[in-house]
Amino acid sequence: MSNEEKILSMLTKMQADIDALRADIANIKRNGNSQPPKKTMTQREVFMGLANLLDDDEKEALGKYMEAEEARKVALYG
Repeated sequence: MSNEEKILSMLTKMQADIDALRADIANIKRNGNSQPPKKTMTQREVFMGLANLLDDDEKEALGKYMEAEEARKVALYG
């Protein structure tokens, strides 16, 4: 399996996790159900999984992206 296929597979799983989490949240709102949603991958877990597939230059670029994303969150949310 190529790196691109592995990345696509991981992103597909992440989208499925997001969809499941949205459904869980909708169920909680609709039914007042206090069951915690099932464990999903965090953004950091996804990035770390992707980083294992990358060469050094790609890892550096991903690291810079992660730093920029964190700075953006701080700027937006304080």
